[in-house]
Amino acid sequence: MHLQERILLHQVHPAKLAVDWGTGLGATWLLWDQRLVAALVVGFVPSILVSLYLIFRVDLTRYRDTPLGRYFLSPRTRPGDSLRLFGLVVMWAGGWYTSLPLVLAGLAVILFAWGKGLLAQKPGQSVPGPHP
Repeated sequence: MHLQERILLHQVHPAKLAVDWGTGLGATWLLWDQRLVAALVVGFVPSILVSLYLIFRVDLTRYRDTPLGRYFLSPRTRPGDSLRLFGLVVMWAGGWYTSLPLVLAGLAVILFAWGKGLLAQKPGQSVPGPHP
C-alpha cells in the first residue's frame, strides 16, 4: 500500500476515531474552562502520535473496502476534511466563548461531514487507483 493511501486510510481506523473524538471533546471542555495551552496539547498531541503509529506501523488494507475507506480514497475526501475541520473550529470556539449552542453547531457540522462520508459510496463501487 502506498504512503498516500496509508495517510488517508488511517483516518478511519477505530483507534484514530476514538482518539480524535475523545481529544476533540476533551479540548472543548478545557477551552470552556479557559485552559488554552492544555486544550491545545490535548487537542493535538495524542492525535498526531496515533496518526504516526497507524500510518507507519499498522496494516490498514482491511479499511480500503469499507464505506469510509472508499470515501477517504476518493477525490471527494478533501471537502469533507475541510468541513470536519471547520466543525471542530466552531466547536472549540463555542468552548472558548462558553456557548453551548456554538459547541452543538460545531458538533452538528462534524456529524454531517462524517455522515456524508458514510453515505458517499455504495458497497459495489471500486476505489480509483492502483492497489499493490
